[in-house]
Amino acid sequence: MKKSILILTLFTITKMVSAQAPFSLVEGQSAIVYSLPKTEFCIEIQSEKVSQKQGVFYRYSERYLATNKIIAEDKTTYRLKSISVSTRAIPDQKRTFNVIPNKELCNSNIAVNSAGLLCGVNVSSQTDVLPSKSIIFPTINYSSPALLPLGEEYMMAGSEAKLAEGAAKQIYRIRESRLGLLTSDLEKVPADGASFKSMLDGLTKLETELTELFIGKTSTELQVQNIIITPDSALVNHVLFRFSGLKGVVASNDLSGVPYFISFKPTTINSTSPDAKVKTEKAGIFTLLPASTLVTIDDGVNEYFSNQYFVPQFGKLIPIAENLFKKNKLKVQVDVKTGRLLSIE
Repeated sequence: MKKSILILTLFTITKMVSAQAPFSLVEGQSAIVYSLPKTEFCIEIQSEKVSQKQGVFYRYSERYLATNKIIAEDKTTYRLKSISVSTRAIPDQKRTFNVIPNKELCNSNIAVNSAGLLCGVNVSSQTDVLPSKSIIFPTINYSSPALLPLGEEYMMAGSEAKLAEGAAKQIYRIRESRLGLLTSDLEKVPADGASFKSMLDGLTKLETELTELFIGKTSTELQVQNIIITPDSALVNHVLFRFSGLKGVVASNDLSGVPYFISFKPTTINSTSPDAKVKTEKAGIFTLLPASTLVTIDDGVNEYFSNQYFVPQFGKLIPIAENLFKKNKLKVQVDVKTGRLLSIE
């Protein structure tokens, strides 16, 4: 019952004019400084880089390997894989306040976290969890051997066509050896499974390296870029970045890429004007009523991300009356990430 009365009192006070001033300190003055949060958005963009390298014997692939599916020229392309969004709370310098401790009030028990964000009164500090950092895991590219595993007849020929012929014959020998291992059609076979697997892996790797000399080599690499944005007002179709199939993620002003837009659309918080007849109460501390905000990312045709967030910098200041702090057992809980009042007891 007491808790309900206090909350009712609090919302009545929200209609009153606040008397607490923004952050201003006299040097040497003792004060508790706290900040209300604002939301910082971290946009993580994952793209795939595909590199294609021409084989040195690509002209002879159809003659010796009976295939025309080859990489005829070196090229690199990029493909957008995913877009994700994470958030964290940072101090809002425009909503930083100081409180002068008063023996008659319990305002000296204001709790803040390591960033100076308000946690409440007579409560323990909360730690804001930072978004995890992205890690790039590139594909390991094995380089082809410097010297071809060919006999003297081919290595001394001095002709590219002759080298290609020797490499092709070596590929067929490897295939025959692997088939012999799998069908046990050999005089000597490995004594145990580990040796058998090691031999098969070695033959497969060598065949792949030789085959790439004809058909070319394709390697992929996952790339991750992060963009940090902290909006102070609503945004509609703001160019977040551009994406090029030849360059990957490029700057928002680089016209070589297709634009990707971000929008922040907060809902309007209805508030009433204070009644002139109501007595103005001095604020003990401030909390926030964050605005529900729709965040979307699209390219003008397709939508890649859409989610609703409570964004404090788009919200309204909510004062808690100073006279409530005369109660020594007053306990106020505030959400560090949004500045929202969670409970008052």
